[in-house]
Amino acid sequence: MYRLSIFVLQFLILIIALTFIFTNPFIVSLDIGNLKYSFSSNLFAVVFITSQSLNAAGYLATYSMKVSNPAAYVEALDELMNTDWGKSFAGDVSLHQYAFNGYDDATHIVVLNYEDTESLGKGTESFSDPIFQAHLAQTASLIEPVEQSLNMKLISGGNYDPENNQVYTIYRMKVDDAASYAKAYSKVTKAQEEAGNVAGSYGLRAQMGGSVNYYTHYAYTSAGSMTEAMQSAETLYSSDSFAEFSKEVDGNREIRNISIIQTVKTYNNN
Repeated sequence: MYRLSIFVLQFLILIIALTFIFTNPFIVSLDIGNLKYSFSSNLFAVVFITSQSLNAAGYLATYSMKVSNPAAYVEALDELMNTDWGKSFAGDVSLHQYAFNGYDDATHIVVLNYEDTESLGKGTESFSDPIFQAHLAQTASLIEPVEQSLNMKLISGGNYDPENNQVYTIYRMKVDDAASYAKAYSKVTKAQEEAGNVAGSYGLRAQMGGSVNYYTHYAYTSAGSMTEAMQSAETLYSSDSFAEFSKEVDGNREIRNISIIQTVKTYNNN
């Protein structure tokens, strides 16, 4: 009886602690040398979201920048990815240009897609390689960094064929209750798939490193063209499942930015 009472007490404490984390997101900041790292409490909430989340393991590191000479930058990136460093890089690399980006000055974004924690560590550690450092020096006059972020894949689905993933619509938002939002997101995406309104891939991501004052999560959809992307959005917004989704997440998330990007180049190694 005593052991049962202790177990119940511990369980209640755990529930209270998790409830506090989910409903009161906070930021932990660390200053190491000249660099500042910020982590959201959503990192702790992620593990408890859904079983679907666990099937979407992996990370995305994104680097938004203002590029003054896109052609020269693409040429330099091609050169980098054709080196021994590029051919052995631990993740998939893609370059995209912003078609619509609101007040953000970024014109392009480089996305590093890591399938697991090990590849994330290996890829990040390789940035100290002289070949990569030479690339940074070569492109310093071509780019102006705007934003960097590390995002965990929570939910992923849809069609990943390259021809169906040329245009991405990205919804950056602040989410209060991550678990509740993920549940509602899973429901609406399932409904859209069943209705045949998923042209490309889709996903929900949680920001693990970056400025969480701007956004904590982002969701995205992709399509093969701008026309397809807009047609899919029109169908989504007019659907009953989206109307129900909007009611469920009302007050739980605040959309901060909607961007549309187009794929320029992909370098798939894995």
